[in-house]
Amino acid sequence: MPYSDRETSTRATLSPAWQEMQQRIDWMSVPGMADYVNGLVSGKRLDQGGHWAIYARDRHVAPLLARRKVQDPACAGLTMVSMACGSAHIERALIVEFEWPISSLLGLEYDDVLRSQAREAFRSVPHCRSEFSFYDFNHDLALDSRFDLVFTCHSIHHASDIERLLALMSRILKPDGLLIGIDYFGPTRFQIEHDVLPIIEELFSMLPPALRRDLRDPEGRVQERFAPASIKEVRDADLSESVRSSDLRTLLFSNFRVVDLKPMGGTLLRWLLQYRAGNFDPSKEEHVAIARLLQFIEGELIALRRIKSDDLFFALQQSDRLQV
Repeated sequence: MPYSDRETSTRATLSPAWQEMQQRIDWMSVPGMADYVNGLVSGKRLDQGGHWAIYARDRHVAPLLARRKVQDPACAGLTMVSMACGSAHIERALIVEFEWPISSLLGLEYDDVLRSQAREAFRSVPHCRSEFSFYDFNHDLALDSRFDLVFTCHSIHHASDIERLLALMSRILKPDGLLIGIDYFGPTRFQIEHDVLPIIEELFSMLPPALRRDLRDPEGRVQERFAPASIKEVRDADLSESVRSSDLRTLLFSNFRVVDLKPMGGTLLRWLLQYRAGNFDPSKEEHVAIARLLQFIEGELIALRRIKSDDLFFALQQSDRLQV
């Protein structure tokens, strides 16, 4: 994706109007969705400490620090590099709110405005040394350092040169370090598998008319049938969107050692509810009940391996398969 297009896309996300619209159209804004998605990872509700970041901290990050302290009692925290960190609001939350023991962070990001925002956000995190550098997924990076953690959040599915990216992540990860993240691993170009589409179409047809309105439509018309996005529509919206996400699922998990892998859903619900989330009124019991039923259906189909989870939480280690 040309830098000019990327900058236009990423900087739009800084607009208050864009953020307000996201609250209405993003499928994750549907009642109970955050509980559902995080619960798939942790087995707990959010009010029980079930956020995926807490799960990752307690299950993987804190034990890694404990091992480091055995090796070096003076170790104050872990080093982490974040791939495509954007404005680093997620990384800041991991360190400040979720108390990941990170003493040094390198954020890699191609957009200069987002890097500037990241630097500003970390001015108030004095206990973590931070640096933010330019990086493009599909080009080499001259980086000799190795890190305890390589982190990624819904970013690497935008990479087209996956082989180069995986080799880089392996090279900069310490031999006993961890590659931790959450990301989209569904069909390339946001397409829908042929055996999944009929399930979505059937569920969509059962939704009340008020929940089938596409909120991008200024007329507020009710959609009679589910209409998946075409390849062209996805490309026109973002040339880098899930450009090789199907390959990413195969290449990442076959070339790193899988320590932990948990579903995060989205196979049905992303497509059913995207652009329609604001139709759900959390004060209406029937809307909440429908949302919970849809979440239950998707979760059960994933658990029964009838469908794959498009979104995944993962914790990985180096293997000897990648030549770096």
